[in-house]
Amino acid sequence: MKIKIYITGIILAAVTIISSCEREPVLPPEPTIDYITIEQLRAMYDSGFAKVDTNVYIQGIITLTPELGNVPDFIGYIQDTTAGLCLTVTGTNTLARDSKVTIFCRGLSFTMYNGLLQFGDIDIAKSSQFRIDSLTPAPLEPVSVTLNELLDGKHQAEYVSVSGVQFLSTGTFSGTKVLTDCNSEIDVYTRSAATFSGVSIPDGNGTLKGVASLFNTMQILLRDPSDLDMEGNLCGIPSKTYLEQSFTGLTSSMVVNSIPGWLAYGQAGTVMWKGYYYSSNYFARTTAFSSGQASVITWMIAPQIDLSTATNPFVSFESADGYDNGATLKLYISTNYTGTSTPWTATWTELPFTRPPVTTSGYSPFVSSGKVDLSAYNGSTIYIAWVYTGADPSGTVNDDTTTWEVDNVLVAEE
Repeated sequence: MKIKIYITGIILAAVTIISSCEREPVLPPEPTIDYITIEQLRAMYDSGFAKVDTNVYIQGIITLTPELGNVPDFIGYIQDTTAGLCLTVTGTNTLARDSKVTIFCRGLSFTMYNGLLQFGDIDIAKSSQFRIDSLTPAPLEPVSVTLNELLDGKHQAEYVSVSGVQFLSTGTFSGTKVLTDCNSEIDVYTRSAATFSGVSIPDGNGTLKGVASLFNTMQILLRDPSDLDMEGNLCGIPSKTYLEQSFTGLTSSMVVNSIPGWLAYGQAGTVMWKGYYYSSNYFARTTAFSSGQASVITWMIAPQIDLSTATNPFVSFESADGYDNGATLKLYISTNYTGTSTPWTATWTELPFTRPPVTTSGYSPFVSSGKVDLSAYNGSTIYIAWVYTGADPSGTVNDDTTTWEVDNVLVAEE
């Protein structure tokens, strides 16, 4: 009986061993790879990561490649719905613009190049790092932005669209060209190796599309001139001009009332606004310096301006100060001044304007006042005045003798 049980046990063990040998081996589970957005990938660098050491991947649309020569051979740009990123490629760069790709990030590194965050080096030939998902995905729409947003560092490496812009110069795209919305400015850079570097810059206002990049300062990289639609009217050109004066021909021996329609009166002292010529430029100028007068208040008044049909009028001018020690320049407007020799007896309202930097030694550059809004005076007839207040009393050191200069006066419609 014991022999039987023993033999039976041997047989069962043998069967078990045979069955185990015939079973398929159990493979280890595939590693999990998690999807993250490009924004989350950028945040890893912000958190101190120089290299990705986790199994994550990103997906996005390739927005710029070396195909047309406007970036180096090892560069590409990618974007998803959250952010954009500059890629660096090792080996042959076969990135195709507007394709949808997956990048497996483990082992890839971040670098910072002149302020631009770059990610790579990606070997496109390795399936463990790169995969093409589609060569014809749904088109990527550029992000609508303003120049100020770009200048603030937002939308770095993204495909963007800016409207109401124009180039400051003519010529071809090659090199650095300045784009403006008539308030802010940004560089548009095109490599000389780009296939379109010799194409003429559009001379109108409109919409420009490109990739927001960074080379110490923010700039836009063009993808193709076909991305531009700039055939509109230029900004900064008034639709109607009421008054324009550059003081050409006004010399230091001439008071500003030598110009027809302009008025000059001294409320205190005998100092007047006169002409001045320096560095090939004429302008109006006044100062209490060397006057020996305890009080200097002098008025310069532009010709009467009719705003009866105005809709969006403004005044702008340039001003500079020299050896600034406190004498002031103020801008005023009046609707009840009648052109008399005592303008200070009328009602005047002070208008704010952008001033030049205070320059205590030497002279400041001329600085634009900006467009000072006059729409509150639509339907009225107005006068505009510049009033200097200073002093140079004899025998004292507490003088207010700042020199103030005014040029390029313009009253016009937006």
